[in-house]
Amino acid sequence: MAVPIELDSVLSSSRELSKYQDFSDGTSISPLDNFYRTHAKEMDKMKDYVQEIRLMFRSLNDGEISISPYDTAWVALVPALDGSEGPQFPKCLEWIISNQSSCGSWGDAEYFSYYDHIINTVACIVALKTWERSPEVIERGAKFIRDNLQKLQSEEDAHMPIGFEIVFPALMDNAEALGLDLPYDSLFLQAIETERQKKLKKIPLEILHKYPTSILHSLEGLQELLDWEKLLKLQSNDGSFLCSPASTACALIHTKDERCLSYIEKMLDQFGNAVPNVYPVDLFEHMWMVDRIERLGIARYFEKEIKDCLDYVYMYWTDYGLSWARSSSVKDVDDTAMGFRLLRQHGYDVSADVFKQFRGENGEFFCFAGQSGQAVTGMFNLYRAAQTRFPGETILEEAFHFTKAFLEDKFAKEECYDKWIITKDLHGEVGYALDLPWYCSLPRIEHRAYLDHYGTDDVWIGKTLYRMPFVNNNTYLALAKADFNLCQSIHQLELQQILRWNEDCDFGLLRYARQRTYECYFSAVTHLSAPELAVARLVWARSCVLTSVIRDFFEDSSLREIQAFLAATRSWDVSTLDEAEASTNILFKGLYHTVNAQVQEGLFAQDRNLGPPFQATWLRWVESLVKEAEWRESACTVGPRFEDYLKNSEISIALEPIVLVTAYFLGEQIGDDIDTNSKHQHLMQLTNRVGRLSEDIQSFKRGQAHEKLNAVTILLNESPGQTEEAVVNQLQCMVYDAMRKLTRHVHQPSTIQSSVKQIYFNMARTMILGQKSSEASVTNFKPHIRRLLFEPVV
Repeated sequence: MAVPIELDSVLSSSRELSKYQDFSDGTSISPLDNFYRTHAKEMDKMKDYVQEIRLMFRSLNDGEISISPYDTAWVALVPALDGSEGPQFPKCLEWIISNQSSCGSWGDAEYFSYYDHIINTVACIVALKTWERSPEVIERGAKFIRDNLQKLQSEEDAHMPIGFEIVFPALMDNAEALGLDLPYDSLFLQAIETERQKKLKKIPLEILHKYPTSILHSLEGLQELLDWEKLLKLQSNDGSFLCSPASTACALIHTKDERCLSYIEKMLDQFGNAVPNVYPVDLFEHMWMVDRIERLGIARYFEKEIKDCLDYVYMYWTDYGLSWARSSSVKDVDDTAMGFRLLRQHGYDVSADVFKQFRGENGEFFCFAGQSGQAVTGMFNLYRAAQTRFPGETILEEAFHFTKAFLEDKFAKEECYDKWIITKDLHGEVGYALDLPWYCSLPRIEHRAYLDHYGTDDVWIGKTLYRMPFVNNNTYLALAKADFNLCQSIHQLELQQILRWNEDCDFGLLRYARQRTYECYFSAVTHLSAPELAVARLVWARSCVLTSVIRDFFEDSSLREIQAFLAATRSWDVSTLDEAEASTNILFKGLYHTVNAQVQEGLFAQDRNLGPPFQATWLRWVESLVKEAEWRESACTVGPRFEDYLKNSEISIALEPIVLVTAYFLGEQIGDDIDTNSKHQHLMQLTNRVGRLSEDIQSFKRGQAHEKLNAVTILLNESPGQTEEAVVNQLQCMVYDAMRKLTRHVHQPSTIQSSVKQIYFNMARTMILGQKSSEASVTNFKPHIRRLLFEPVV
C-alpha cells in the first residue's frame, strides 16, 4: 500500500513533465509552472479539505451520529434504580425541555417529516408527563400532535420509520394512560393499530425469546407481551438490545439489568444528555465513508486510511455477513453487500456463500428475515456486490438477476424511494448503475456521475430521522469538485499536446486514417485521471492513436505495402522504407519516433532500456495484422477456423501495445518479463478476449462484419443451423466468462502490482463500454467526453 498522497507531491509529479521532451519535436510538454501559479488558491483549499477529512478518519470510533429525541425520551423514562422518586437520568428531561422547536415539536430541524416529528414529539411529552415536568412544554407538544396527526396519511409510505407500526400505537397507548389530550380516535391511528395487530400475529414469541431477530430493535413496542428474563440472554455484547437505546432503556425499566445500564451510561458519556437512535454504528460508518470517498474520486488521497477502515471491517467479517455494528448479532444484506463488495475489490478473502442466508424459498432476496417491505438501497447494494462475481459463484448470479429486475421495475415506475434513507438523487444513482453496470463503468465516468448524485445532507431513516456527518458532508463534495476541475484543466493541456503530436506526425495527411484523437485520450482519462499519472496518460493515448491509424492502414493498403511496413518494424529502421509509398513512410516514422521517445521516458520511469520489450510488443501486434491481411487475401478459397482466428485476433485487437507499454509508467517497478510472465500473459489473454469478441459483436450488430474477418460470421459458417442470435449469445457468454475470470485474478492477491492489474481490467471494461455504446442506448462516448474533458463541475 502506498504512503498517503500529499497534494504537493501529486502535483509535482505532473510538474516533472516539464523536464521531459515532446515525443515528436523536442519541445516541452506544457507550461505547467504557469498553470500551478494560476491555480494556487484552489490547491491551498484542497490541502485544507484533505486535512479535514484525514482528521475524520483519525477520529473514527463507534460512529458520529445525530441525536434522537425519541430514544432520549425512552432513556428519560427509566425510574431511579435505587428506589428513590424521580428519573434515573434527569438531565435527559432537561435536554428534552431545552430542544423543543418553536412549533412545539421535536425532530430533524432541516428535513421536516411528519412521521419523524410526531413520533419524537409523542415520546417527549410522554416522558415529561410521566415525571410531571414543564406542563407548558407538554401542551405545546400536544397541540402540535392534535394539529398534525392526520397529516401522516399524506406521507410517503416508503419513508415510514423503522418499526413505526409496532412502536407508535404502543406509545400512543402510554400517552392515553397518562391522560394526555391527543386525538386517539384518528383514522390514521386506527389504521396503524390494525397494521400493528396484523404484524403481531406474524411474530412467533417463542422464536423471539430464543433467537436474535430484528424485532429486538423495537422491544418498547411489545413490552407487555415479553418475558424479559428470557430476553436477557439475547443482549448484544455491549449490553444493548440490537444497538437500540430505546429498546435497551425499556429493558432496563423492566429488568434493572446492569449491562443495560452500562450501555446507556456509556452513550450519555459520549453524547452528553441525549442519545442517538442507534449505537454503535461503527461498521456502517467505516464502510459507507469509504464507499462515498471512492465514488467521488478522491480515494487516492486517503489510501492508508481506507486500508485501515477495511482492515477494521474485515476483522468483524463472518460467514453470516455483517451488521451496522460489530456488537450486533443480527446481520443484514445491506451492510453485508456493501462490506463484501468493498473487501473483494480491495483483495480481501470473502466468500459469496454469505448471501445464501438472504435468499428466500422462491428465489427472492431480502434484507432481514420477515421484513414487511423491500428497500431499494439494500437491493442496490446487493446488485453492485453481485457484479463482482467470480467464476462458479451462482448465488451472486441469482442475486444479480433478481436485483436487476427489481431495480428496473422501480426505476421505470419512478419509485426509487427508500425505507433507510432520503437521498438527493437515488433515482439517478439507480439509473446510472443500470445503464452502466460495473463491467463497463470506468472510474472517471462514475466519479463524474456521482458528483451529481451525492447528497451532502442526506437523511437516514431509523426509528427517527438521523444524520451521519462522516458519510454525508460538504467537505467531501468540495474536495471532489475541486479535484475534478483541477484534473480536468491538466487534461485539457495534455489533450492539446496530443493534438499537436498528431499533427506533427502528419497523420492528418493519411486519407484512410480515421481521426480518433479525442476518443483515445478520453480512454486514458477514464481510469488514469490523477495528475501524477500524466506520463501514463500520454503514453496510453499516443499508443491508442498509433494502433488506430495502423489498423486503418492495414485495412486499406496492398499486401506489398503491408509487408514493407512489417519489414521496417522488424528491422526498426526507417531507411528500409525509402522505396515505399509516402503514406507508409509517414505512418512508420510516427510509430518509430513515438516509441523511441517512450523508451527515453522509460529511463526516467524504470531506470533501464525498455527498447527491446517495447519493440517486441509492437512487432508481435503488427505480425498479427499481417496474418489477418493474408487471410483476407485468401478468403475466396479458405478462411481461418474459429480457433485459429481467435488465437491471432486476440493479439490483433491492439490492446497489448497500449496496456503493456503503459504499465511501465504507473509509478511501479516492473520486471523485464511482463510479456513472458505467465500471470501477466493470462491477464492479457483474458483482456484480449474480452476486447476482440466485444468488438466483433459490435461490428456484426452494426452490419460491418462483411468488411473484415469477424468471430460471429466465422462461427456461423462453422455452425450450420445456428441462428445469428444464438451465435452472438454464445460469444457474449464467452466475453462475460472471461470477465469473471479477469475479475478473480485482478481482485485476488498476487505478485503483480494492483495498479498494473487494474489497467488490464479497465481496458477490458473500456471495450465492453465500446460495445454497449454501439447498441443505440442512451450511452455513447460523446457525452462522456464532453463531461470529462470540457465541462467543469459547478
